Amino acid sequence: MSTRKPNGSHAAATAPVDITQWNDVQRQQMAAAAQANCALFRGFETIRGIQQKTAHQALVHRRAIAEKLREPCHPMDLVAMQAEMVRFDLQGAAMYWQQLATAVLEMQREMLGNASAGTEAGSEPAPTGFPGYPPMPGLNPFFFNVNGTQRAASTA
Repeated sequence: MSTRKPNGSHAAATAPVDITQWNDVQRQQMAAAAQANCALFRGFETIRGIQQKTAHQALVHRRAIAEKLREPCHPMDLVAMQAEMVRFDLQGAAMYWQQLATAVLEMQREMLGNASAGTEAGSEPAPTGFPGYPPMPGLNPFFFNVNGTQRAASTA
């Protein structure tokens, strides 16, 4: 057993923790999760709209082809209609996947933007640490740099 008394300099080196900030963390986490869910569901609505628009365009195109096929036509017209259907399908598929990828990337950008901006509009980002304590690991705002305005953190 040691008979030494605790050194007072160790207690003075750590700054007092504002417990109100820690009490508010759960609310901030729930708000961030709710915002991420909103962005996710907006993205799903956009994807559903793209699917609906693409299906409608295919329906209109196929209906027009079906009307042309009801009338007698030359064999070369059949080849031309078949070529038109292939062209439409390839072009439509390319546009569909491009729009889908854009919608998904926008959804991800919005989710990451919400994570980096904090939970309330106009508020400062959530603190990554308290005075005298190192930042919390994994909450470095550098990794949420979505719009490219934030510079890389300098290593010291």
